[in-house]
Amino acid sequence: MNNIRYYKGNILNAVKHPRIIIQSCNCNGSWGGGIAYQLATHYPRAEDMYVRICSQYNNALLGKCVLIPSYEDENQLIACLFTSSFGGASHDTSSDILKYTKLALLQLNKMIRTDDLLIDKEISSTIETMTDDIRKPLSKYSLEMPKINSGIFGVPWEKSEAILKEFEAELEFVVYEL
Repeated sequence: MNNIRYYKGNILNAVKHPRIIIQSCNCNGSWGGGIAYQLATHYPRAEDMYVRICSQYNNALLGKCVLIPSYEDENQLIACLFTSSFGGASHDTSSDILKYTKLALLQLNKMIRTDDLLIDKEISSTIETMTDDIRKPLSKYSLEMPKINSGIFGVPWEKSEAILKEFEAELEFVVYEL
């Protein structure tokens, strides 16, 4: 059984089903490139929340997952997998990014299984303000992503894909390709 399906198209095109758009991101509060920039353009309130979380917790976010409502569509959430301290040329090493990706996905899996967004008590005070905007059980959302880590962070996709496959018994992913 394969837990990864590939889909050709733009991940930002509108869909009617509930979904979580998963992205790998930095802890520095910058959605300045790649899919993050596109998300910031489409969902400025979500970016504002991301910046607020980063300014409060910075590198304590490494290896964590935070779900942010899109604030534009109640069927769409954004999962920030905090995989690097910084973006751009200052990003972390590939091995660290992969380690933090796995930790963040473990946390996302636990959130989905327990339907509890406040799993990480260290950062729950900020996140608690967003939970009212998430109205469906997390298990009802499809997990969709671009080829995370492979853009600005420069990690070969096959390495991130191998981590996704480790969740074969628990999570299914739709990966968008252009």
